[in-house]
Amino acid sequence: MRILLTRVAVGAATVAVSLGSLVATAAPAAAAGCTTSFHTYSTVKVGKKGSKAGAVECLLHQAGFDTSRNRSFSASDAKKLTSFQSRHALPATGRTSGATWAALVAQGSTPSLEHGDKGSSVRRLQLALRALGHDELPGTTLYGDLTRSAVEAFQASVGLPVTGRVGAPEWAALQAGGQAPLAGTAPVAGATKGDVALAFAKEQLGEKYKYAAAGPSAWDCSGLTMKAWAEADVSLPHNSKAQYKIGAKVSQADLRPGDLVFFYSGPSHVGIYAGDGEVIHAPKPGSTVTYIKIKYMPWKGARRPG
Repeated sequence: MRILLTRVAVGAATVAVSLGSLVATAAPAAAAGCTTSFHTYSTVKVGKKGSKAGAVECLLHQAGFDTSRNRSFSASDAKKLTSFQSRHALPATGRTSGATWAALVAQGSTPSLEHGDKGSSVRRLQLALRALGHDELPGTTLYGDLTRSAVEAFQASVGLPVTGRVGAPEWAALQAGGQAPLAGTAPVAGATKGDVALAFAKEQLGEKYKYAAAGPSAWDCSGLTMKAWAEADVSLPHNSKAQYKIGAKVSQADLRPGDLVFFYSGPSHVGIYAGDGEVIHAPKPGSTVTYIKIKYMPWKGARRPG
């Protein structure tokens, strides 16, 4: 998927949106497996218990955060939500708003959708729009007249062309809570190759691990880093040990976004530096692409391929 840039007006701001060759089956919906259908999306904050608290915990877990998932929203869960909000350019309150609900539900793949389409991505779209106030949407799997009307209203509200169809710009706006596309998912003018690689890795958050896989909807560790750097026109082998021999050595103190970070002997594992002492990686069978602190795995070294 080659990242292309366009600029669209969102409210009074002009923002960069990542466009690519996206199809409805490009990646699983991050909300899959979480109960997210509610008539209203009320505030979840510390001390909240029940299905909505469980939904926020589940969605945060699928976004790469280690939440308790016990249907009781704790102070620790609130800290994770604050981190999620910060990454999505939302007010970092540690409690849900309609915008935060929309960003949580909409995370994941960004398939093109239009009137007549069916599937789980349509339902995810409807629920994200419902969180933003479109209570008329049924939360089904059919893109019907109500959905098209809601999409048109949403497009008008954020300054996108009113087409009634959904593509990467609409998903980007939803994933930022209906205010602006997610910061960091698209490179802007002057972006480094590492920024481009990191942007690609972020787009794969929540997708499943599969041994020897290199996309489009499943990854092993070196498959993810290989494809991410391919977006920046840098060719890497599909092997962490071989990748460790490519590019300039980088100390832990000098890490930049997009750098390859290696772990264990061999090295047998690799991730992409995401800033703030974290990497994005595809960990192991049964897991998904997620964030993790570097300190939680044995450091081997780092490289900057380009």
